[in-house]
Amino acid sequence: MSYYFVSIGGTGAKVMESLTHLCIAGLLPDNERLYIAAIDPDVGNGNLERTSTALNNFAVFQSLAVGNDTPLFKNKISIVRPFPWNPTGHDKTLDDLIEFYHHSRSPIGNLYEVLYTKKERDTTLNEGFRGHPSIGAAVLAKKFEDGSKLTAQIEKVISEGDAVKIFLAGSVFGGTGAAGLPTIARLLRNNLVDYADRILIGGVLILPYFSFTPIDKLDELFARSENFLPNTKAALKYYSEKENLFDATYFVGDTVMTPVGEFSVGSANQRNEAHIVELYAALAAADFYSRPLHAPKIFKYICHHERDKFSWNDFPASAERFVQFARFIFAYVHLIKPVLLDLMSGSAKAYKYPWFVDFFDGVDITAPDVVNFTFYAEAFAAWLKQIETLNGREVFLIDSAMFEANPAKIVDKKLFATLDGSKSNLTLHEIFYRLTEPFKADSSVKGFGKFLRRLYDVCAV
Repeated sequence: MSYYFVSIGGTGAKVMESLTHLCIAGLLPDNERLYIAAIDPDVGNGNLERTSTALNNFAVFQSLAVGNDTPLFKNKISIVRPFPWNPTGHDKTLDDLIEFYHHSRSPIGNLYEVLYTKKERDTTLNEGFRGHPSIGAAVLAKKFEDGSKLTAQIEKVISEGDAVKIFLAGSVFGGTGAAGLPTIARLLRNNLVDYADRILIGGVLILPYFSFTPIDKLDELFARSENFLPNTKAALKYYSEKENLFDATYFVGDTVMTPVGEFSVGSANQRNEAHIVELYAALAAADFYSRPLHAPKIFKYICHHERDKFSWNDFPASAERFVQFARFIFAYVHLIKPVLLDLMSGSAKAYKYPWFVDFFDGVDITAPDVVNFTFYAEAFAAWLKQIETLNGREVFLIDSAMFEANPAKIVDKKLFATLDGSKSNLTLHEIFYRLTEPFKADSSVKGFGKFLRRLYDVCAV
């Protein structure tokens, strides 16, 4: 069995960011490989860039030898190239992409001119489909067959005797996601019809959860948040009539529209903070991957206990493992990283840190796997801070006092014992001493991976 995750548009990329963290924490079922694909005409999208950074960091350190009897890093990631796949190319308009010059002054051309305004036809699509899914649907339907290697990659895996579960994520209220979710699902199902008994296709439909105030430019096309609800209503009506698109459909949204700050049509300036809706959507993917291959079709609405609050009660049984992973990351960032920096600079002596002497013999602390894990750990802490300090919502997952300073620094080290809101005796000092206790592992656990495995284990309460 192999898992595929396809992000579509900027919202899909943000779900991919959350799923990457769940994958590294070992929260996906079984030990299957996760293939990651992204579809976005806005290849410079800031949200996608941040996700790509986390994926690329994991690609460097995912081969660390931590052992097979731990959830840590158990799901390996492969990135489907090109990443992201851009269906529009550079500086192309809708007229260019559908090759209107072949149809001008023909009945098909006349119909096309009725369906699309002059502005929709003439706007370059470097920054996405501008909140107009009708543009995206036309482009994707024409270009997916020729430009995407996703279908061929999946066919190769199936031909080798494997079965696959494919999960799509995107919004239903914007442009790229709204166009891509139904179009890509239909194309995949049609292209893989000969393997219907070995594929399962699921999707998370992201409903409105944020808003923005655009700078009104009458000569430009862009998404408008006041159109999100009518767009969503129309989309849901469409999905209700297309029962064969997905084997499992998840609906996630929010009644509070979180303001995203400065408006951007797209490109690098579109860099929105993480949101708990995206974490729920990633958990939907994990739920989908746990479904039997021939399970009956389902529709799921993801809810929580209290209208304006989120807590661990709103999460599945895997929450305890997620908390342990959070402790592990914070312990590394706040306890281990400063020591490694001091040792590299020569301002500290190794003999003062027995765990360093025990675990780092022969380990180059400037090696790519160590450096990239450090980058990733800080990125995870920053992502968690954004979710915990969500504007307009009360989120009680990680003690918000942990984030009063930079996420790479705990203001009060005593906070670590109550990191998830529950009281424990697991202080940073306790972790330091646990690291000095004897540790036996099989011969496959070695190097920097052996240390990370030990650190993860001692972070269990």
